[in-house]
Amino acid sequence: MDKEQIKQIALHMESRKDLLNLLNRIKRDEMEELGFADKFHPFTARHMNYYCNPKNAFHRYRQFKIKKKSRGFRQITAPRNRSFMFMLDCLNEVLKAVYTPSQYVMGFTEGRSVVTNAAMHKGANYVFNIDLKDFFPSIEQPRVWKRLQLQPFNFPVPVASAIAGLCSMKETREMLDGTKKDFYVLPQGAPTSPIITNMICDKLDHRLGGLARRFGLNYTRYADDITFSSMHNVFQENSDFRKELVRIISDQRFVINDKKTRLQKRGSRQEITGIIISDRLNVSQKYVRDIRNILYMWEKYGYSVAYAKFFPKYKEEKGHVKKGNPDLVNVIDGKLMYLKMVKGEEDSVYKRLYAKFQNLVAQMRNPKKTNDKHITYIETMPLLDFEKKIGTSVEIVIKPKDETGSGNTEKGKGRFAYYLLAGTKQLISINRYLSETDIDTKDKLAISQCRDEKGKEFMLIHRLGIVTVPPPKPVDIDELNNELDALLST
Repeated sequence: MDKEQIKQIALHMESRKDLLNLLNRIKRDEMEELGFADKFHPFTARHMNYYCNPKNAFHRYRQFKIKKKSRGFRQITAPRNRSFMFMLDCLNEVLKAVYTPSQYVMGFTEGRSVVTNAAMHKGANYVFNIDLKDFFPSIEQPRVWKRLQLQPFNFPVPVASAIAGLCSMKETREMLDGTKKDFYVLPQGAPTSPIITNMICDKLDHRLGGLARRFGLNYTRYADDITFSSMHNVFQENSDFRKELVRIISDQRFVINDKKTRLQKRGSRQEITGIIISDRLNVSQKYVRDIRNILYMWEKYGYSVAYAKFFPKYKEEKGHVKKGNPDLVNVIDGKLMYLKMVKGEEDSVYKRLYAKFQNLVAQMRNPKKTNDKHITYIETMPLLDFEKKIGTSVEIVIKPKDETGSGNTEKGKGRFAYYLLAGTKQLISINRYLSETDIDTKDKLAISQCRDEKGKEFMLIHRLGIVTVPPPKPVDIDELNNELDALLST
């Protein structure tokens, strides 16, 4: 179904059953597009009734913390299982089909981004930023329920109640008198939360947009990040503008995070949602330096070393996003796409980094490195050399078969290898011809970084000499460690 079809069906929903039917139609269409029509299993009324109740906390959401750019951590609450995640994704399609954010909204809206947000304030003499405190959990379920009964939704109570329940979670708070009380709020990390915050903030955006016009300012909002800019300064403390700003935000039941309030003047570094604004938009020097460093490591020391030095940093910053190990190629590609979006396709820095990246990828995917089983051997080196370069030991486990000779007593645990990287166990496949006696002869083993025909990367331990991929250039280990430490500390 296209967006208009979803909208028309949504606007005529009268019951929870109607909502369930629409979510199933969206799910079926998406699975057909992905080529998995034969694996379609509809959401059931039992699913819906369970997930609509925010009190059913365990199977709905999981919580974890991620490191902030500044000091401290941010708590994220994300769907715990795929079924619930898929249901919220389908519900998100319903909300997007019916609701269009105002012109002031730059976040979580098609055609708008951190780049369009920053561009609205380019060239201003003064840029004033404020942040809304505890943005997502400050929006409670009754507020969502009421908003869904207003324009443009006009959902009946049963539908509004179901959606508000699906999109909320239980949060226990300690009150001033020491007692604890349960609240039902928006989780920061659910796919539906961003668009719902935009819905809730409609009136806030309208009033702040009016305030901006009154004082001759530009105004945008990206989630909880609010920006005003102008050629003149009306942002002094206790000014009429600041007083009215506080009053409007308080009226809309939000609180300003005073620690993040800042005024940036022209001539000094002005930054909005991570993008530097001056005569043209730019990323930070650190962002470019990070890409350049990882490409340099890859080119000089090989893919495995580059990955090993990249992984700890990725885990610290992004490791919460999804399970499994990151694909270094995809991560660099994404960073370069963002660089192009900000600086432009013709920017010399982008073109130079992109050309180097493409050259490295081409070398890695050389057809001469692919065998008849469509396995590409990206890089191969002696196992002992790998341990020296990575600075860790590889443990190989090959357990004997059970007495019946039919297999191992622990299914899937009989043959594996691993090493620790940033405290995380990195699993390695073992060639089926290796035996228990090979464990004690590491000097006769090699390790290969491989990619299968679907593009999935994995590592493989095998005997030396069975792969003809040229090994990386030999390097001095002390030189490598000193140089990489210098690069990673910049």
